Amino acid sequence: MDMETVSQILMGHQQPSWDFFNATIAAGPLRFLAALDQNDGSLVLPLLVLLPFLLVSLFRHYTNSAVVLTYNDDPASIRLFNQRTGKEQTENLIDYILKKCPSLSDPAKGATFKPTMWMTSGHLQTAYAAYRDFNSVYKIPYERELLSTPDGGTVSVDWAPSVKTMPADDTPTLVLLHGLTGGSHESYIRALVETMTKDHGYRCVVFNARACANTELTSAQLYCGSWTDDLRMVVKHIRKTLPESKLMSVGFSLGANILMNYMGEEGDQCEFLGAMSVGNPFDLMGTCLAIERGWLGSKIYSPAMGGNLRRIFMKHTKWFENSDIVDVDLVRRGRSIRDFDDAVTRRVFKYRTVHEYYRMASSSQRILDIKRPFLCLNALDDPIAVSECLPRDEVKNNPFGLLATTARGGHLGWFEGFFSQKRWCTKPLAEFCIALFEADRRPVSRTPSNKPKAVADVSTIENKKKQQDDNRWRYNHAPEEQDGG
Repeated sequence: MDMETVSQILMGHQQPSWDFFNATIAAGPLRFLAALDQNDGSLVLPLLVLLPFLLVSLFRHYTNSAVVLTYNDDPASIRLFNQRTGKEQTENLIDYILKKCPSLSDPAKGATFKPTMWMTSGHLQTAYAAYRDFNSVYKIPYERELLSTPDGGTVSVDWAPSVKTMPADDTPTLVLLHGLTGGSHESYIRALVETMTKDHGYRCVVFNARACANTELTSAQLYCGSWTDDLRMVVKHIRKTLPESKLMSVGFSLGANILMNYMGEEGDQCEFLGAMSVGNPFDLMGTCLAIERGWLGSKIYSPAMGGNLRRIFMKHTKWFENSDIVDVDLVRRGRSIRDFDDAVTRRVFKYRTVHEYYRMASSSQRILDIKRPFLCLNALDDPIAVSECLPRDEVKNNPFGLLATTARGGHLGWFEGFFSQKRWCTKPLAEFCIALFEADRRPVSRTPSNKPKAVADVSTIENKKKQQDDNRWRYNHAPEEQDGG
């Protein structure tokens, strides 16, 4: 390489090519600088000054993660209502979402995740999300409400703003589901709640599962990835409380799996306008095997998740000590999340093996049954919700689905910024939610129903679900008859 080329690059008149970098690396930095000094010593200092910036640019080029989208070639249509003219129209769902959500579609406007420079690894993003103290940010004044389940259990819902501050009206409402052993206190929950309530004026309701977020356990049942009845009860309660509000939902991690199962079970009868799934494992069997395959997964992630479940369980052992279903000593000796699910989850929910629970609870098998617009957001370097379990084919074959992935982000991380970190994922989630809310701002009573009239009878739906539950009970309790065929 001649010195004229180097001079042009340093002066900014010419962009460095890969040949330039290859020549630099092949020559070695010391020999390159020595040759440079022999020809023109005045260029050594500028090159040394520019070298760190060049390295940072290359590092950024390598670590920045553009959003990659997967969707159906023939998407569904979305109904739009113009409040000014009073006219309705329909538009291609994906075209509408991409137009309204620049953080998913336009790299110049945020559709690129730029991780914190010292946190580019998925493991670091995950660890930071789990262990950093976020109490000084996202301060949300919740109002808690306790709800009793038919079996005597208790769940809680946290309202933001409180019902006193924002009485029941037609304000669109976002229902949030937390991850494993989480709750409304989680930073990823509070970040989105703050954006939706304080910045955009919507209402949020966080559904806290049994025994989570300081909700007292009042029956011999916790929760699991396949149990959607508690969510169904909460949705009915919110609908009764807010009869005119449009509803949407977002789930994180295990909460995303529960939400997608619910959406698939409800089909075109779903109360939600749409849903968002974040860091969803989708395939619990595949996720379990992937976690156990690696050293970090088997020695750190699985014991950590199992330990969190075990701590919640041990606070409420009075409900299980005299039970013939769960062996408390076996739970106490367990270490991994598989150990807990085998000792508690599959027994409480009447699965014959832990693998049967994992397979039947996996939301990937219900993606094709979802009949409302939904967004799935996952990071490919997520060490827990691993990329090999993403339901790409299912999303591509559902005209309502959109899968958005980034190469980096970890598990519920997506932290950007050097000195002050913020979650990148909050913005595309808020944009997607707002896009669906704003498509038709009419209250529920003035909006044409999306539910088919032929199957809108509630009793018919309840009877169908009861039949499905009865069939599952027989399946789980009569292995001898099945084997005898």
